[in-house]
Amino acid sequence: HQFLRSFLMPITLRWPTDQDREVVNAIRDVIGRDVTFWYIASTSECAEPNCSLDPVTNTSTNSFCPVCSGHYYIYTYSGEDISAHVTWGFSEQLGWVTGGQLDEGECRVQIEHTAHNVYVVDNAKWVTVDGRIMQIVKKLYRGVQSINRILIDLIEKEYES
Repeated sequence: HQFLRSFLMPITLRWPTDQDREVVNAIRDVIGRDVTFWYIASTSECAEPNCSLDPVTNTSTNSFCPVCSGHYYIYTYSGEDISAHVTWGFSEQLGWVTGGQLDEGECRVQIEHTAHNVYVVDNAKWVTVDGRIMQIVKKLYRGVQSINRILIDLIEKEYES
C-alpha cells in the first residue's frame, strides 16, 4: 500500500526563484565565453567639400567620395563583451555546392536578461562570436514566471563593401 500511495501522490511543482537565476548565471560564467555586440557609438557627416547629402536617397551626392564612400554618414562603432553560452548549429558542417564547399556558420548565444543587455542586443549592428562576424536573425526571451535569459539566433554575416 505504501508504494501505491507514494505513486499516486500529486507532483508538486516549484516556480523558479531569484536563487535559480544565480545558478544559471554561475553556470554561464563557467561554460560561457565573451561575445562582442557592436553598435553605433556616434555618427558624423562627411567633411569632404564636394560631398553633400541627397535628401531623396539619404546618401552622398558623390558616390565616389574618398572619405565616406558614397554613404555620407560616417559611423563610429563600439563593442561590448557579454558573457554568453555559445552553441554552433548543424550548418557549421561543410556543405557541397556547385563551386565546391560552402561553410555557413550559424549559432545561438544565450545571455542574461537585464535591461542593459536588452538595450545592447536591440541596438547591435553585428556580433562577433569566436572571431566570426555574425548578424542577428532572431531574439527569443525565455524564462518561467519571469524572463531570465535571451536566446539570440545568429548567422554568419555576408561581406559588405
